[in-house]
Amino acid sequence: MLIDELLQAESWGIIQAKLVAAIKEAIAMGEVEKLSKLRTKIPYSFENSLKHLKKTEREFIRNG
Repeated sequence: MLIDELLQAESWGIIQAKLVAAIKEAIAMGEVEKLSKLRTKIPYSFENSLKHLKKTEREFIRNG
């Protein structure tokens, strides 16, 4: 799963390149806890990536 890879990644380039795809995958699988961990690890980039999601995906994150 992409989000697991990002949570363990040390390189900023790896995280930035796959962030939106990982968030979308985690939403599809209902992984609220992992989304929360990712938000804690990289809060600024996480919040900025939300603009690339669909409205329903953003609402899932806000409600989760």
